[in-house]
Amino acid sequence: MMRFILLLAIFLGFLGFGQVKPLTPEDVPEEVKKVVDCSSLTFVVMKQPEFPGGMNEFRKKFSENFDSTPLKASDSALKTTIYFVVETDGTVNRIKAVGDNEEFNKEAERTVKSINAKYEPALVNNMAVRYLMRFPLSMNLK
Repeated sequence: MMRFILLLAIFLGFLGFGQVKPLTPEDVPEEVKKVVDCSSLTFVVMKQPEFPGGMNEFRKKFSENFDSTPLKASDSALKTTIYFVVETDGTVNRIKAVGDNEEFNKEAERTVKSINAKYEPALVNNMAVRYLMRFPLSMNLK
């Protein structure tokens, strides 16, 4: 039952999961700038990176791999924003989660790392470019 509630919370949390507006270098938090060289990224693209099978498939893989066991139940929602670079070959690296709960951040980072599928890279004039993705994540554990 707890697993069902967790999966439901992740799925519902993903309804808002996605890049709402394009990032600018000024939008990137300092914690992320420590692991990502923003000068090597393209922020305005013609086509954003796409996960194979789309966002629903990403949500499914994320929820299958997320382990809430180390997290403690809380009356408030756990929130983090996951940043990662999609390289020109579609691989994902430089994963950094920024939020108040360090255990939640670590698990979110580990979960994204565990998803081995490659993205279709971002494109500018039909050329693949490095792109910084941002995904907010919110979850209630009770």
